[in-house]
Amino acid sequence: MAGDALATWWDLVCWVADTALHSCVPVIPPLFSGEATTIVVGTILCPKDSIKDNKLRLCLQKPLSLDPPLLLIDLPRCDLEGVCRLTLECSAERSGHCPLLDAPVWVVRCNGQKVGFGRRRTPTEADMWALDVVRVVSTGAGVLLPPKLDPGSSVGAFMYMRGSFERVVGSRDTESYHLVDPTGCLGPEMSFFFFRV
Repeated sequence: MAGDALATWWDLVCWVADTALHSCVPVIPPLFSGEATTIVVGTILCPKDSIKDNKLRLCLQKPLSLDPPLLLIDLPRCDLEGVCRLTLECSAERSGHCPLLDAPVWVVRCNGQKVGFGRRRTPTEADMWALDVVRVVSTGAGVLLPPKLDPGSSVGAFMYMRGSFERVVGSRDTESYHLVDPTGCLGPEMSFFFFRV
């Protein structure tokens, strides 16, 4: 079991290194080109002890903002190496007329393969601690030591990857986020697509 956790951790480290060091290459233009775009900061938090917590946390927020995140969603573990396109679909019946990112439950696909379900939730104290620590990091990856919470807390260390994403809003039912290379072009192909169907 410990060997599996170490292998998972090493796979994530290799993916982060590959993503951070990948040369800037052209990518497919956003699906909804011509619509309004903005830049947001995306952070993927990964609990280092995958045995206790087998979820990734995707957080989207305004750059350098102290405001609560625009979105915090638990995602199933999936292969994030190389070209990575995560598609998150929510049901129009379940989400009603709320803003797209407020939908509570998502079907998650990684590069076209269904990997499970994502769930939007309120940030915990540990989440907010981790996001505050990396707030001044515009692009990068690393490990955060455990936050100083209550003595009985079981919260462990986090690995993280952080970067700027171009937000493209196509309609009230479609948004996409594309990783922007530090040199300014759309770089390593990591994108998140949100759809309401």
